[in-house]
Amino acid sequence: MMQKHINPFVVMAGLYLSVGLLAVAGKLSVESGLIESLPRLRWLTIHFVTIGGMTQALFGFLPSLTDSIGGTERSVDGTSRWWQWLLLNAGYPLILIGMATSSTTTAVAGATIVLGALGLLIVTIYRTSRRGHDLLRYYRVAPWFLVIGILAAFGMLLNIHGPGGYFGSIEAHVHANVWGFLALIVAATVLTLLPALFETELRFPQLVPVTFWGVTLGAVGLVAGPWLARHELTMLGLAIYVIGTIGLLVNIVGTYHSSDYRRPKQLGLVLGGYLWLVFPVPWAPLVLLFPDTVPAGPIEIAAINGLVFGWMLQLAMAFLPVVTLASGRSTADDLVEIVTSVAGDITQPSWIQVGSVNVGMFALWLTAFPSIDPIAETLTLGGYALIAIAWLLFVISFWRSLENSSGRKRPSQLIGD
Repeated sequence: MMQKHINPFVVMAGLYLSVGLLAVAGKLSVESGLIESLPRLRWLTIHFVTIGGMTQALFGFLPSLTDSIGGTERSVDGTSRWWQWLLLNAGYPLILIGMATSSTTTAVAGATIVLGALGLLIVTIYRTSRRGHDLLRYYRVAPWFLVIGILAAFGMLLNIHGPGGYFGSIEAHVHANVWGFLALIVAATVLTLLPALFETELRFPQLVPVTFWGVTLGAVGLVAGPWLARHELTMLGLAIYVIGTIGLLVNIVGTYHSSDYRRPKQLGLVLGGYLWLVFPVPWAPLVLLFPDTVPAGPIEIAAINGLVFGWMLQLAMAFLPVVTLASGRSTADDLVEIVTSVAGDITQPSWIQVGSVNVGMFALWLTAFPSIDPIAETLTLGGYALIAIAWLLFVISFWRSLENSSGRKRPSQLIGD
């Protein structure tokens, strides 16, 4: 009989995703005129998904994923893992408080504590994974982009910038965290878990290095270009990034078609997510080179919304419930194998989720264009409402998975196995 346990990182991910849903409800109330505008509500909502949901989940699952792919015989240090959890969940609320109150000191203190948690996570990953495996390289490199993203955030808070100034620091911060850190980890996780869910082998393993180098080198250009105010470096990074992403998408579709076990809704969420990741690509040259001829500001807002609500949220919908259920069954077994065994035990995402989140995101993107101004408020309200529907169904599915994975276990075993 398999042991069950609750991963405290995953519990916090669920709490922040639930609070993020409430923040979306607040956004809807503001847009509909029911309440006054709340300070920095949009950025708070975004960070509920990024650091609050995705980063908590990734902190929780990374050691198990690296071990499943090809870890060493060294066990995870349970004490270090608890310190990671304590530091991450002490620092992150300070960041949120600092953002909401415009307190630089509080935000800097929170970011410093989170940086400490990240340092401990990097040590854990390097201790429990070996060199040489193509997918492990993703996990070993990815956290360093988050380090760069946090350092860029320090620059924004302390008014210390490179040649690109404040807005260059913002772009470097977003690109490092999303296009670097999260994208590398998501790519490796998709390439690991999709074959398990579809009960088949990865269709094009030779493309794994192509995706790694494309995303890694592309993200370097996307971070360095804005910070240095060198558009040619940004454009080169974007072109290389697209090559890596195409390799990933070819593997996703090829793996699905080589399988006899169809999960079209999860595939729809994954492909829908990557649609909103790449959708800003054709607009990027216009924003960089001709900012006066296109609505650069609204396009950048729509692009960030797409990365968070279109890409991250859909990938969380596709994988987080099933991985949560699998991780609760036993840390003594291979996590990827357990994902295969429990996939049939969990309710699949619904077409309502797939449709509402993507139509909602399309509505938010439309508001970026001046010709839509007469109905922009209606589109914004409708877009967030549709995203909220998908988000609510996802949160319900997540908590059910966590409940089904729960059981008694000694506290020292919760995150140290």
